[in-house]
Amino acid sequence: MPKVLISRMALPALAALALAGCTQKTDTGYSGYVEAQAVAIAAPQAGWLSAVSVDRGDAVHDGQPLFSLDATQAGHALEGAEQRAVAANANAEDLQKGARQADIAPLVEQRRQAQAQLDLARSNEARYAQLEPKGFVSAAQMDTLRATTRQAEASLANIDKQISDKQLAARTDQQKAALAQAEASRADAASAAWTVGDRDVRARIEGRVEERLREPGEFVPQGAAVVTILPKDREFVRFYVPQADLSKFSLGKLVHVRCDGCAAGLTAKVRFISTVSEFTPPVIYSVKERQKLMFLVEATPARPEAIHAGQPVDVSL
Repeated sequence: MPKVLISRMALPALAALALAGCTQKTDTGYSGYVEAQAVAIAAPQAGWLSAVSVDRGDAVHDGQPLFSLDATQAGHALEGAEQRAVAANANAEDLQKGARQADIAPLVEQRRQAQAQLDLARSNEARYAQLEPKGFVSAAQMDTLRATTRQAEASLANIDKQISDKQLAARTDQQKAALAQAEASRADAASAAWTVGDRDVRARIEGRVEERLREPGEFVPQGAAVVTILPKDREFVRFYVPQADLSKFSLGKLVHVRCDGCAAGLTAKVRFISTVSEFTPPVIYSVKERQKLMFLVEATPARPEAIHAGQPVDVSL
């Protein structure tokens, strides 16, 4: 009888111990997930979207075509810039040369006529000069003849100077200005060519297309995203640490990562620890968990190819 009584009295105590054992939490790690920051590939210029070469889920490599904008207007601008560059270059080269014979020919004819007038003026002056001492020619007439001769000489000298100037190249300052204009025109043409080429957008990273946001036929404003790409090997782990355990973590600290179906031995290095206790786990399991203040921690995995964005993980020290 006493043995039975003792056993009945011990049952509540044993039940309490069992219940306490069931409700006690065993800390096996910290909950988190894999994240990958998507890169938005936007239109560098405004225009009509003529083609999208990739779709959601496609793998992309550096230099691969992604999408194209209509280049009709930009092509016309390029053609005009190239023609202006050709004209400016030709003008610069022309100023370094003398005038063509066809340009000088009218001046040569004018010189022939001026020379004939000078010869006539000199002949008249010499003939009447012999009559002046005999009184057959007045002094006023001789002055007129001498003035006519000087005028003819000046006219001939002026034509000779014009011919000489045309045979020479342009002045140094004019040549420099023309060369600078030619360089500026070539730069404008290069800029227009770059604008045309920039309407065919190519990938500058490797990764996988996450979203295809626009379709051909849409007008795309400058800076509007057309596709988003998840860069290759840029995955990182986000997990949440209670305030009481925050002192266990520091930048550069190595942590262990476990996930369903993942290979054993995955590690990551802490790269960021939040300074504000405003983060809570994305998946809340109980009221007790919701009441905890949590700090976000990010870690870069040693093998990013072994995990996938969106995958739940457990992190431990």
